[in-house]
Amino acid sequence: MAVTCENKNGVGLVTVTGSLNALVVESFHGQFGAWFDSQPDVKLVVVDLGGVHFIDSLGLGALISIFKRVAERGGDMRLVRPQHSVKLVLEITRTSRILHTFGTIEDALRNAGC
Repeated sequence: MAVTCENKNGVGLVTVTGSLNALVVESFHGQFGAWFDSQPDVKLVVVDLGGVHFIDSLGLGALISIFKRVAERGGDMRLVRPQHSVKLVLEITRTSRILHTFGTIEDALRNAGC
């Protein structure tokens, strides 16, 4: 798994590649947490899952945890470009009811009023 976090005009863009599973959840939390703490102006986080080919229950938990952390700051989170297998997991677990998913970053930003 690889994670990059950027602040683009007050919008956090988090790009994840590889698997988001039990083996990498701690690293993912740590990388995101350190970055998010250093970006107090970020209120919207867009997580690009286009490079994630596998997600398990702990990976879903990590996404929900990040969603809650952003919400505590008064912000929101969007998921973009999930691969078919990841989208199925989000739908089957009904996580997609909480974590809104979009086809493109532009669609996610438009929906958020950016």
